[in-house]
Amino acid sequence: MIKNLKAYFSIFKNIYSDRKLLLNLSYKDFQRRFAGSYFGIVWGIVTPLLTMIVYWLVFQYGFRSSDIGDIPFILWFMCGIVPWLYISEAFPMAANSFIEYSYLIKKIVFNINILPMVKIVSALYNHLFFMGILAIICSVFGYYPTLFWLQLPYYLFCIVALVFAVSLIFATLLVFFRDLNQIIGVLLLIGMWGTPIAWNITMFPDKIQTILRLNPIYYIVEGYRDTFVSDVWFWERMPTTIYFWAVVFILTAIGMFLYNRLKSNFADVL
Repeated sequence: MIKNLKAYFSIFKNIYSDRKLLLNLSYKDFQRRFAGSYFGIVWGIVTPLLTMIVYWLVFQYGFRSSDIGDIPFILWFMCGIVPWLYISEAFPMAANSFIEYSYLIKKIVFNINILPMVKIVSALYNHLFFMGILAIICSVFGYYPTLFWLQLPYYLFCIVALVFAVSLIFATLLVFFRDLNQIIGVLLLIGMWGTPIAWNITMFPDKIQTILRLNPIYYIVEGYRDTFVSDVWFWERMPTTIYFWAVVFILTAIGMFLYNRLKSNFADVL
């Protein structure tokens, strides 16, 4: 048992010990993603911004979605779409990290398990920008910064931990089964419409709501809403908090198990 726990936490030790390399690689990755285009980083901002606007217009005016209680629909929606856009960007990139950085795996000896985190941190730069945009929009509607905003780092840690756990599983398996990229696309589609981002979960019966709340992304989306507009501390949702971290722990354990079993074959396949 102790040996298994050491193996589990070893990956976090590696990430911490190589934190300077991680930050350096993530920044270079962020620059490289937009290096070939004329407008560069502008596209990294414009594309998700247009996505947010289109979804909001469709649901606000096309489906005539009403305000959620006293919260304007645009704020409620923005608090859900901002973390989702980060997940939808970071997860596919992190899942393909071993394949993209195959030249490092073959030629350089270092802790390659930090590669998914490189992509996750790279996508974080855009996410921080959109969190700033969200904060400005909230202030325009009269939702000014409060003490509850201090829990933003916690939910940021939650989203990074979840994406890393799932990405480690897929990054390991994608080395051997490239068709899993198609499954990632399906999962993102299900995640977008299966999470109460643009629709209210209360529209379903209680039993269906219970099932929908099993989605760990639900915890993060609601966490952003609790932080920006609802004024609820994360420890006030202790049952869902415990459930969320249990899911993350199990997913990370599965990812570590697969990674430790298969990493010795990476160089041969890549």
